[in-house]
Amino acid sequence: MKRFVFTILLTTFMLLCVGALVIMAIELYETRNQLTYLQKRHADYRERIQQIEQDLAAKDEYLDKLLTDPVFLERVVRERLGFSSPEEWIYRFPQEEEEETGD
Repeated sequence: MKRFVFTILLTTFMLLCVGALVIMAIELYETRNQLTYLQKRHADYRERIQQIEQDLAAKDEYLDKLLTDPVFLERVVRERLGFSSPEEWIYRFPQEEEEETGD
């Protein structure tokens, strides 16, 4: 009788241990998937930050040129705003249909 009770207790303990191991394995699998996702997301954000920093550096350089280079400033004002000096004439030609469609 003692041996039977001991066997039942031992079997129950082993089943509980196996159940605990299965639960821990499932949690480990989910945690590993989450870690992989977060690492990918971190790498994506790092790449995005680098792109933003490059854009910011280019814009800083553009602003610096606008503030310090009068020739560049004049070119930008003429191209973007259509300014001209009083003695100049500006001719605007209609765009070809091929240019509008991108062909």
